[in-house]
Amino acid sequence: MKGAFKLDSKYYEQFYKNSPTAYSCQKVIYDNDGVPMDLVFSDYNKAFENLMELQGAETLNKRFIDVFPNCLENINDWNKYILDAVINKKSIQFDIIPFSSQKWIRMMIFPLQRDTLGCIYSDVTKEYIQDNEIEGFLNVNIDMLSVVNSNGYFLRVNQAFERILGYKVEELEGSSFTKLVHEDDLSSTLNRIKDLQNQKHISTFINRVRRKDGVYRYLEWHSQLNGKYIYSSARDITERRTLEEQLFEKNKNLAQLTEELKEKNKILKTLALTDELTGLYNRHFLDQKIVDEMNQSDIDRQSLSMIIIDIDFFKQVNDTWGHPVGDEVLKQTAQILKKMLRHSDTLIRLGGEEFMIILPDTNLDKAINIAERVRKSIEQFKYPIAGQLTASLGVAQREMLESFNDWYIRADNALYKAKEMERNCVVKV
Repeated sequence: MKGAFKLDSKYYEQFYKNSPTAYSCQKVIYDNDGVPMDLVFSDYNKAFENLMELQGAETLNKRFIDVFPNCLENINDWNKYILDAVINKKSIQFDIIPFSSQKWIRMMIFPLQRDTLGCIYSDVTKEYIQDNEIEGFLNVNIDMLSVVNSNGYFLRVNQAFERILGYKVEELEGSSFTKLVHEDDLSSTLNRIKDLQNQKHISTFINRVRRKDGVYRYLEWHSQLNGKYIYSSARDITERRTLEEQLFEKNKNLAQLTEELKEKNKILKTLALTDELTGLYNRHFLDQKIVDEMNQSDIDRQSLSMIIIDIDFFKQVNDTWGHPVGDEVLKQTAQILKKMLRHSDTLIRLGGEEFMIILPDTNLDKAINIAERVRKSIEQFKYPIAGQLTASLGVAQREMLESFNDWYIRADNALYKAKEMERNCVVKV
């Protein structure tokens, strides 16, 4: 082009060396049959050192597979990339995760000369960590929430880690989780991580984790593998474990501690009758209470009704967002139901995503009206992360002298019909 400015080669060199984009040049090395097998680093710029967190002595004149061992799942892929770049003169793009930086790096290699390839590097970690979903996951409740990669390094943590363990978020992100674990719990923790990576179901596991002040706390973890990352929630159960250990010791001297154990047994009895997640009564409580309710109904000749509630497509919530979000949906649903009930009504979590309401002095028509209000309240509520959900409900009024089992089966059949129809509806029997 007329008037075009031609740069001196020294400017190109300065551009290469001073660019904020990471670059390197590699010489091709061949096997005995003359087939390209690897690359040797011959040059790089400062941005490359900063991105990879490497110094020149760790890179220069060294083979790629020595500088970044095990960064690719299949070494055959690496051989194919080299062949395409050298023999077919193609520009090849792929992603690695070098142990030196614990970041996902996108590489693009391209031919420069016959035996020399250029490479451009960029940090694409955020593309692997779906920011919006993780932010929602991290802020869903006050529990300790984290995302850990397959090598056991924290990628994201929420503010609860600072509150409970004393570390700031920036101190933990990018650091090894296992370095905080008590040495006596390290082996079992690594086994649990391995089980998760092998798609084995793990409900919970407990270990001791070091606070910033050096004190260890017992944490109860709920974890799930999501792609290449482990999503976890944790709760500090140190006080609970301490209480359990105290009770164990005190049981050795039961005769001397009778009064103290009576008080603690009251606490344990309360825990046995309530659902730990939602705080509602559990099925054990229902088994104890329902006989009294039915007897009183027969004596007073008053109607007694039952509503069974099932959250629609709840499995999809867990599969899509993980169990911590599913747990939050159950807790919020429990709060919706509690606000709608009278003092005389009994609300129970049957298990999973099913709830039951026992309604004294309530005939079938009134129970249907209550069930419909419940259905609308759930439908209109916007759950954090999960969004809008619906529920199916079955309603049955107890017949005179009817057994609980027969009454329950009728209500459960009504629920089944509601789910068979269109869901998000109330069915009576």
